[in-house]
Amino acid sequence: MRLRALDWLRGLAVLVMVECHVFNALLAPEYRSATWFGVLNWLNGFVAPAFLLVSGAVLGINLQNRWDKGTGKMWRRVGQVFIVAYLLHLPTPFLWQFFGPRGPQLVELWTKMDILQCVAGSLALILLLVPVCRRPAIHRGVCLALGLIVPVVQVNAANCPAPKWLLNYVWPAGVGLFPLVPWAGFPLAGVWLGPAIFSARNRTQQTVRAVLAGVAMLVAARLVPAGPAYGAAFVLGRMGWILVVLGGCVWLDSPVKGTGWILQFGELSLWSYTVHLVIVYGSCMSFGLDALKPHFPPVVAVAALAVVLFITGVVVNWRAKHRPRRPS
Repeated sequence: MRLRALDWLRGLAVLVMVECHVFNALLAPEYRSATWFGVLNWLNGFVAPAFLLVSGAVLGINLQNRWDKGTGKMWRRVGQVFIVAYLLHLPTPFLWQFFGPRGPQLVELWTKMDILQCVAGSLALILLLVPVCRRPAIHRGVCLALGLIVPVVQVNAANCPAPKWLLNYVWPAGVGLFPLVPWAGFPLAGVWLGPAIFSARNRTQQTVRAVLAGVAMLVAARLVPAGPAYGAAFVLGRMGWILVVLGGCVWLDSPVKGTGWILQFGELSLWSYTVHLVIVYGSCMSFGLDALKPHFPPVVAVAALAVVLFITGVVVNWRAKHRPRRPS
């Protein structure tokens, strides 16, 4: 049986993510200094943390329930995410150009560290810890400890001889926004938080656990010393608010008429992400909305947002009708 609270949280995150990408692609610069856009930017800052936290929570719950059954199916899922991530970043269908004068630039674009690479890299790290830890309780504890340590780690990759595509995974190396330090802190902590919250059968207990964990994170974010922009305070603060929202999502059951598409976005988040991204930013074989110039006023961006949501919803709904029902 799926945990609908996680699907609802992920569906809401998809909704905000599509808004973020459409507005960033189409909104004219003169509107970006408005107060309302600042509020949107603050809200948009929760999208990646929500996806990462939920991905870790789902993997933690699956590991707890299937510890003795092996991790083969989970590794296949991680591989799927890796494949989609790099296919979306492929900058050209003419693969021979990688061996020409533009080769280094194309490789840099192709290996850019984005949210899907971060999700797959974080989940791979979590699965690599399974044979080392041997017991689920130890594994969850190690993941939680690493999740709290990663945001405070400082890495200087300037003189590291490793290739840039590998450095992108560890620390910002000029390209990419989501290196594992500090973003892996969200899924690593989620491995412990997921089972801790949803091991309770009672919804009230689940809500209390989620909210108390969120409040604890928010207090900790206030107490930690000031650090880099994406340091411990950022990770703990974002995680805190997401857990509070998760506590509310526990009470969302079957969708009210007209909102089922949001739940479908959460159930098929990889499809939702891929479809809307191709529409907004294009692919190696197509242009996206961001190719339109000049940029537009808010009313046009809102209209484009409605169109992107509709097309994405149609594709995701088609996929939902043609897939086997599986547990979360």
